[in-house]
Amino acid sequence: MADNLLPLANHKRIDMNAILGTPRSLATGPGRFWRAYIAPQLAAFGGSAQPAIDSVRPDEQFAPSASARQFPSLFALRGVGKTYDGGVRALRDIDLDIREGEIFGIIGRSGAGKSTLLRTLNQLERPSEGSIHFEGRDLLSLDAAELRTVRRRIGMIFQHFNLLSSRTVAGNIALPLELAGTPKVQIETRVAKLLELVGLVEQRDRYPAQISGGQKQRVGIARALATEPRVLLSDEATSALDPETTQSILALLADINRRLGLTIVLITHQMQVIKAVAHRVAVLDDGRLAEQGEVADIFTRPTQEITRTLLREVIGNEMPPGVRERAARLLDGSGRLWRLAFRGQSVDRPVLAEAAERFTLKINLLHGYIDEIQGLPFGSLVVAASGAASALDAAAAFIAAQEISVEELAP
Repeated sequence: MADNLLPLANHKRIDMNAILGTPRSLATGPGRFWRAYIAPQLAAFGGSAQPAIDSVRPDEQFAPSASARQFPSLFALRGVGKTYDGGVRALRDIDLDIREGEIFGIIGRSGAGKSTLLRTLNQLERPSEGSIHFEGRDLLSLDAAELRTVRRRIGMIFQHFNLLSSRTVAGNIALPLELAGTPKVQIETRVAKLLELVGLVEQRDRYPAQISGGQKQRVGIARALATEPRVLLSDEATSALDPETTQSILALLADINRRLGLTIVLITHQMQVIKAVAHRVAVLDDGRLAEQGEVADIFTRPTQEITRTLLREVIGNEMPPGVRERAARLLDGSGRLWRLAFRGQSVDRPVLAEAAERFTLKINLLHGYIDEIQGLPFGSLVVAASGAASALDAAAAFIAAQEISVEELAP
């Protein structure tokens, strides 16, 4: 029984079997059950990943530090690297700032280091080098008790939900509060509010096996919000869901961000997810930060090939072979093939018509799209322009002056 007793924030010793159910009911021994399932979740919830260590009181707060003036962002990463045993380098020299109140996306191919980077933010992964500041405090300088206090301010949701099958929806949401020794009346009040927030009031007494994948993720979100964190980490939270359910979960996260002002950091390999909800994005490639910036800037003016590759699934920026064949016929060895990238008010301007009239050009539209990112219109057009060389040069300068990017392509 001793291994199932955990000292928590209010210095009570809580029977983990009473909270989580007898480990043998989950067909595994207590030690294995703790290591494989409970310890990682307790760490993410701000509990202890060890069965017995010193604890801190929930009302203990950090005093403002001088570094808070140096790092005004909620998270500030400088030179962060991670090397695993065997010499595998998962992260290399990452510099990143995450601002309060934003939805920050981290994207990259499988194996790019996204999950490792996310898990350094709550120290489930400890960097091999560099520094990570949260609310102005260097996380790498904290002792175990201080780190548990910080983790209560950092919620986390998982790709595969990580719900306890022996607990109801309400019971799963209540788990972090029980682990923190919160009074029962407060737990019931908090759980009721969270059930309403995520739209699961009618499912409160059902078990995980009785609800859908999307509903399970809503439980995970509510559980992560139980301790009223300042930031929510999302580890591929929608990758196991169908497209319709994915959209509903993303809409819920965006609503939580707006209503609660909660910072959300999400990782994904899908640009569609970034496009739907993120304000800013960082692109990882082989453990390195390829580029970062406002989502609209990354979508309309990517600078790295990895970013352009990831964008193809969303905006189809590559020209089909038939388009180049048409361009070759239209230009017939003369003229220019342009890709025009535009955003914001430039979308509504009749720039091509003005250029064609002003410089006596013939302009054919060959390929393109117009879309929106959080209400901001953006798009790209491929056009074939024919006319005198001097007129084409002047037209390109005129179009660029209208805040439209002009890229000359090979026919």
